[in-house]
Amino acid sequence: MLHLCFAFRALQHSPKSRPAATSFMLGTLSATATSNINSSTMKQAFFILLPILFASCCSNQQIEPFSEEWYLPTTDRMARLYVLEFGKGGTIVVVHGGFGAEHSYLLGAVRFLADQFHIVMYDQRGSLRSPCPDSAISVQKHIDDLELLRKALNLQRMTIIAHSMGTFLAMQYLKQYPSNVKRLVLLGALPVFASSFDSTMQAIMLNAESLGNRPEVQSELQKAGLDKDSLSAKESTFAWRIRFASANLFHLDRWRLMPGGMVFYSARAGSATSQTMPRSWDFREAFARHPFPIVIINGDVDYCDPAGKTNRSLLANIKNVEIITIKNAGHCSWIDDPDSFQKALRRSLNK
Repeated sequence: MLHLCFAFRALQHSPKSRPAATSFMLGTLSATATSNINSSTMKQAFFILLPILFASCCSNQQIEPFSEEWYLPTTDRMARLYVLEFGKGGTIVVVHGGFGAEHSYLLGAVRFLADQFHIVMYDQRGSLRSPCPDSAISVQKHIDDLELLRKALNLQRMTIIAHSMGTFLAMQYLKQYPSNVKRLVLLGALPVFASSFDSTMQAIMLNAESLGNRPEVQSELQKAGLDKDSLSAKESTFAWRIRFASANLFHLDRWRLMPGGMVFYSARAGSATSQTMPRSWDFREAFARHPFPIVIINGDVDYCDPAGKTNRSLLANIKNVEIITIKNAGHCSWIDDPDSFQKALRRSLNK
């Protein structure tokens, strides 16, 4: 079973989510338990749970050399978006996952591109470095902020790399502003079509649970001497990190490469955005009409869409789309197989 101890604190911050949190605190999220949670509670829990799975894959707070940091006031003046720039070349805007996560966990995925590209990363409104009132956070506000950033960077069309829930924002942005997007690269992408939000959400949660149920989890706990009743604060953190890594990585023995998490995720921002998610979506037409390449890169055990199988079927007849599968890799494929990931990403940007 997928132990979700690391989700308790975030869930408990939201009174509406406490009934679901009680189930999680029993130690597992079973298929039966999932089916018994009503749609409203499921939606709330999903967007609190998944950002914790998404949020800090390889988080790194180190500021990049030759970088610039600045703040962009939003159009509604409710937030100031933290922006980080580094590298030289054509500009790439990076959209992090969450919702409620922050940019730094993706540094390990994109910093190698700085020799060829100008990388722009930012914290979405409500995230760690971009505080914002809950009432001013929504999917549409995130889209508005991305458009504002494009204008501030003086870009006619921008190339976007997005990860996890950030892929939804990138796809929605493409749908609303098709003439403002050049290349689009989606990492750990959600399905481009969902007839039922609840069904899609449930499938993703069960995929994550299955990964957490692997025997490798207990094996890593044993190897680290953490399979005991009483743990120190340091040991408790390590045990949490192993469970955290179990959903995000194929190679669980690399759990130490995943610093961050916990305080780097805002449950309030995630919940505020989740309440504005649509009940269904379909981005296939937007993809088909786009005149530039679109690439999806998923690990073969990525819980959002293992091996990109769903998207491969949905997008089979759209010629400008390529789906790349990283073998023996999970949601954070740049940690599982850095060489294959970097080759795939660089090739995607140079098509």
